[in-house]
Amino acid sequence: MTYRTHRPEALRALVRDMVTKAGWTAAEARETADHLVLANLSGHDSHGVGMIPLYFQSLADGNLKPQSKPHARLDAAPFLIVDAQVALGQPAARNAVEQAGAMAKAGGVAILNLLDSHHIGRIGHYAEIAAEAGLISLFWVNVAGRAPIVAPFAAKEARFGTNPHAIGIPVPESDPIILDFATSRMAHGKARVALNKGVPVPPGYIIDGEGRPTTDPKHVFQHAIPDLPLGALLPFGDHKGAGLSLIAELLSAGLMGAARIDEKPQKSWIINSLFGVLIDPARLEPDASLRKSRIESYLAFVRAAKPQDEANPVLAPGDKERATRIERAKAGIPLDDETWSQIGAAAKRFGIDAESY
Repeated sequence: MTYRTHRPEALRALVRDMVTKAGWTAAEARETADHLVLANLSGHDSHGVGMIPLYFQSLADGNLKPQSKPHARLDAAPFLIVDAQVALGQPAARNAVEQAGAMAKAGGVAILNLLDSHHIGRIGHYAEIAAEAGLISLFWVNVAGRAPIVAPFAAKEARFGTNPHAIGIPVPESDPIILDFATSRMAHGKARVALNKGVPVPPGYIIDGEGRPTTDPKHVFQHAIPDLPLGALLPFGDHKGAGLSLIAELLSAGLMGAARIDEKPQKSWIINSLFGVLIDPARLEPDASLRKSRIESYLAFVRAAKPQDEANPVLAPGDKERATRIERAKAGIPLDDETWSQIGAAAKRFGIDAESY
């Protein structure tokens, strides 16, 4: 498998043009492009521009429509419930988080439930948005509209989505703490990246359709194994990750009647619902300098731990992503040939030559 590196600004321009030509507004296109390229810059290629072919397939099949717009079901502080109506995910989620952030700034806390959005991307992105506004945030997300892909603990078949969880804590005048992880041992998108690259996944991450351990990522993609039963990703931390996945499904979608993974018809889409809590830390400790010193002194203590490998120092959540952004901003974003080919085919539907960017 070979790779090409791409300038971030070129990929942003390509995605903006594709999304605009497909019928969305310039603002929606810009937000989607910025989000996806930032995921690549952060090292999370699973949630980057490689998602665009899936979005455009969903568009072609009539499951994702530019005309779909979110509307508030409840806007009464501290509660904000938004029905996204399967609108384009990145703009829908950012607008909801920003609206909830304003509510938290005014009243100290906001409880957000974004229902039935198309794929909203990297969940840590929204923790970063909240942190930029000076807010603590906690997010749980479910994944519906496709077959379950994560097995419960001790199971041989899937019942969950990858159901990510993210927490952000702002640090005054410094970088925030951003914890962001799927409740499976790897994101499904990372398995897609491995499939496109033609490389195995680490042992202990997936099982095949018979429940047997495998390192071949094709077993978690129905199109790659059309004549075999679909396998499953395993939950991280065994029963711990499985328990968090179940909670994410119920908090984000189950309680409000949004699409659950066992209910929405399986189509060429990803539907996310998000449950979030945003908190103004000034209500907990009004003195910003004290908040800063308390957090940074503990982070210094953690980072000073002796590493098992001197080449891999101990990091805090968010450190690796920030370092990767600096590196890729200079060197470019690597995309494997298969992913680039899929992006080019999606762009060609709208008369766009991806090679010209």
